Amino acid sequence: MVLGYGNPLRSDDGIGWKAAVLLKQELSSPHVLVIAAQQLAPEMAASVAGCSCVLFLDAAHDGQAGEIRLKPVRRDRKFNLGDFSHDFSPSALLALAFRLFDVEPQAQLLTLSGADFELGERFSPPVEMAWNRFLEAARSAVISVES
Repeated sequence: MVLGYGNPLRSDDGIGWKAAVLLKQELSSPHVLVIAAQQLAPEMAASVAGCSCVLFLDAAHDGQAGEIRLKPVRRDRKFNLGDFSHDFSPSALLALAFRLFDVEPQAQLLTLSGADFELGERFSPPVEMAWNRFLEAARSAVISVES
């Protein structure tokens, strides 16, 4: 599963969403589910639970603009069912999938650090320069799991 999220109307915040939209067009494998969403939501736990691996795609607010990072994601072991908020994290989503379905898929978070999170539909120059490398990193992560 590839789950890209972010607001495409807030400049660099749309990185994950826009990447998922492009990857959905490219990846025609019946073994890969690609979802583009504006934010992570509790109802995604069922889809996450049905997958062996999840690649989350998102913009990062920290780090140097244009920096690409890939890191493993583990479920939040302190997560409680009453912890729902507007800012639902990948680790909380994994925790909910574990709590409800007793499964814990392997997961990674691929981020691209942004510079501009204001209203707009265009990426900042540092993100624009790193965009193709970010997409290639996402493709590589998917291919390595499928192999």
